[in-house]
Amino acid sequence: MMRLNSESDQIEAVLRDRKAPASVVGGKVTPGFVEFLLRPYPGTKVNQLKALRADIALAVGSDEVRIAQQGPHLAVQVSRPSESRRSVRLSALMEKLPSYAEHTAVLGLSEDGAPLMARLSAPEVGHVLIAGTTGSGKTLLAQSMVLSLIARNRPRQLGLIVIDPKLRADNAFSRHVEEHLLLPVAQTAQAAADALTRACEVMDRRVIDAAPTPRIIIFIDELADLCMTGGAGVIDALTRIAQRGRESGLHLIVCTQKPSSKAIGPLLKANLPLRLVGKVSSLEDARTAAGLPATGAERLNGRGDFVAVTGTRVIRFQAAEPDVLEIGRRRPILAAANTFPYQPGLLASR
Repeated sequence: MMRLNSESDQIEAVLRDRKAPASVVGGKVTPGFVEFLLRPYPGTKVNQLKALRADIALAVGSDEVRIAQQGPHLAVQVSRPSESRRSVRLSALMEKLPSYAEHTAVLGLSEDGAPLMARLSAPEVGHVLIAGTTGSGKTLLAQSMVLSLIARNRPRQLGLIVIDPKLRADNAFSRHVEEHLLLPVAQTAQAAADALTRACEVMDRRVIDAAPTPRIIIFIDELADLCMTGGAGVIDALTRIAQRGRESGLHLIVCTQKPSSKAIGPLLKANLPLRLVGKVSSLEDARTAAGLPATGAERLNGRGDFVAVTGTRVIRFQAAEPDVLEIGRRRPILAAANTFPYQPGLLASR
């Protein structure tokens, strides 16, 4: 508390010295940053305050400071040092959550400390694009989403297709999701193309049968690379699933470092409504990934610091980190319900 009071005083002192006075009227502590709410004095312009971001960062000893409008106030978000940043463990977060709707993925903790979740069947979600540079935590976030989904859904309720050349057969994550896998993990472009073709066949049958269950999650770790190596056939299949999959119970959770329309195709990108954006390398990359300007993604800290963007809404959050061994130890309560074996051959061609 003393440190927070000291940083408040330092921020106010910088603003006074730069002839842009404002007072700190509130704030909060989150896993990745400390936020101070500023009320500008009469005559102080908002752009004056925003221009002092580097001066504030120097005064409080932070590598990064973000300043954004929040109603009549300005929010100054001071990044916490890596050693003091609080991680969000998926198992601990799920233990504290009450029961929630099926087909809902846990994302992490929002900046106000509330759990953030995404129901895949909701129209504003449907499919998820996770973007960020190496070290942003995008793969860990995607794995947390998948693990939270399978922990609360029986294999007969939810199946999984994983496309990821970096996964290994003995990987802890792939072992943990094994009973939900509809196909072996696709580790080549050809295997990915085959899996997506079969998924499209299921989708087409479901359109006729009007039977969107069980839900199928298609998890792709590096979408842009897959689009490049898989070619037009892969992009076409993914675009079809993105356009029509939600109504048929198919959902994409895809990660990429390169979320441009050129890299993944404009129609595919346009049909991924929920964007989870981690640290990116430039303002242009942030705008491209989020589909909106001024989300501040280019100033995120990395290591699980994300913004969720849906429509015009932007929510900053600390992503949950997967800890499959802990989830595995707690899972007997959930696994006890898995008494109905998943019917094999769901993706088999007729």
